Amino acid sequence: MPDVITAITCQKKIPDRFNIFINGDYAFSLSRELALQLTCGDSLSPTEADRLKHLDAPDRAFQRAIYFLNFRPRSRMEVECYLNDKGFPQAVVKETIARLESFNYLNDPEFARLWIENRNRLKPKGRYALTAELRQKGIKEEIIIESLAHLDERRLAWKAAAPKLRRMKTLEKYEFIKKMGDFLSRRGFSYPICREICEQAWDHPHSSEYPPKYSPEHPSR
Repeated sequence: MPDVITAITCQKKIPDRFNIFINGDYAFSLSRELALQLTCGDSLSPTEADRLKHLDAPDRAFQRAIYFLNFRPRSRMEVECYLNDKGFPQAVVKETIARLESFNYLNDPEFARLWIENRNRLKPKGRYALTAELRQKGIKEEIIIESLAHLDERRLAWKAAAPKLRRMKTLEKYEFIKKMGDFLSRRGFSYPICREICEQAWDHPHSSEYPPKYSPEHPSR
């Protein structure tokens, strides 16, 4: 039985793409431009189908990338890896990345800013940890340095430490300093900052803001 196009339907989620049905079954999708070249009832050889899918690869890769970006901001490297994993040729991946950047859908400096902002709000981390995370996302060193230039590590370390104070209030000072220091170190803060914040937290256990202040109602331990 020859391969015959039995239906061409517009996709609901992506109106500019069309589903192609062969002999009653879904076969593949195409961009509007390529789909308009086809008509129901036309015969379609495997060679011609492969040619159309090859021509459609850039648009398909772009739509895949847009879908991937819908969940959260991504770095350039993340999108490259995603498209590579989907089997797109390197030339198509390169073209897609350039197209995304031209629309500002990919912007590594902005990605780095948002990443740091999100960490500062939800799970404060130090310069070491943030640098390592951004490197894992493929962000260039000069972008990382610029993005972290004005990071207030002491304030962030205090913000990270504050929720722990109530649970540690019964500890002796040595154990308090060790446990709090280990916690802040795991969050990527440097040793000097860890030590400084630990001492301040011990001396000002009831202060909610940085720099901490003594409260007349709650004297230092």
